[in-house]
Amino acid sequence: MAYVTIREVAQRAGVSVSTVSRALNHAGRVSQVTEARIEQIAKELDYIPDSRARAMRSSRTKTVGLLVPDIRNGYFADLAYAIQDTLFKQNYSTFIGTSSESGSRQDAFIMSILSQRIDGAIIVPQGEQTKALRQLVARGLPVIFVDRHVKGMRDVPVVDSDPFPGMESALRDVRDHGFSKVGYVSGPVLDSPSLQERELAFRQVASRLFGEENLFVESTSFDQASCASVLHRMSDVGADAMIFGYSPDAVRAMSLLNDTGATPGEEMSMISFDDLDLFSLSSPKISVISQQVQEIGHKGARLFLDMLAGKEIEFHERVKTIYIPRGSLGTPRIR
Repeated sequence: MAYVTIREVAQRAGVSVSTVSRALNHAGRVSQVTEARIEQIAKELDYIPDSRARAMRSSRTKTVGLLVPDIRNGYFADLAYAIQDTLFKQNYSTFIGTSSESGSRQDAFIMSILSQRIDGAIIVPQGEQTKALRQLVARGLPVIFVDRHVKGMRDVPVVDSDPFPGMESALRDVRDHGFSKVGYVSGPVLDSPSLQERELAFRQVASRLFGEENLFVESTSFDQASCASVLHRMSDVGADAMIFGYSPDAVRAMSLLNDTGATPGEEMSMISFDDLDLFSLSSPKISVISQQVQEIGHKGARLFLDMLAGKEIEFHERVKTIYIPRGSLGTPRIR
């Protein structure tokens, strides 16, 4: 397929190539009538501007690298969409990659975008700082982290959620439902500062509301067997109400309950971080601590655009979590 060139648009319009360029880039010195006629001809010819040529004429490529852990995860899909949508409205395209919660895959994506012309990157980082992350920052391009931060990289702006407000409301609801013991499943906490902060929020709020002796905290790895063993230990100590700091663990718990014919809110009461579509479609619906992912995405994209524009920015913007009560929190079992 032969692509239409800017010269062909100019010939059809009866003007110079430079006039077409100014008209399509809204660069002035072209009458509104002529500009409208050129835009119509370009549309009729299916003319697509050469982004490489534009990049050579300016310092901007209008392309942003965006890395999330797993685009199949509803939370990260919503986050990516919010970022992409906000950037698109400002005529930016996104080059999206997934790390699959792997530091090596994260670094491979970063090295890939560093070999291309991009205006900057928005990253959901993995664990500790790496050589590739340091190289990305050292390049001098605008870079921000969303959802998570990286220890020791305070010079990179972050947009994430504050787990304390939602955790406070959720634990008060657990107490008001009559529970005297509460469990917390933190997820793969060792490599995630965000999961560590959620666990800290649980410990601080729950110890005040329930007493330290009535708290039970467990971490998990990434598999079903790990989650199953954690749930059994929680049940053995009488913690029938559980909060999941990592939504994939909550999904695994729902699957395990379904396999045994049990129902959330009856045999086990549960609350999860992240308002996934699955949680509002299940029966009963799952109570959640929402990070307000759309707001995180929009704030992250706007912060990135402000960096590009050279504006003063806040280096740490937080979105308050909110608790959404539903049907998965019942009453304590009689033992």
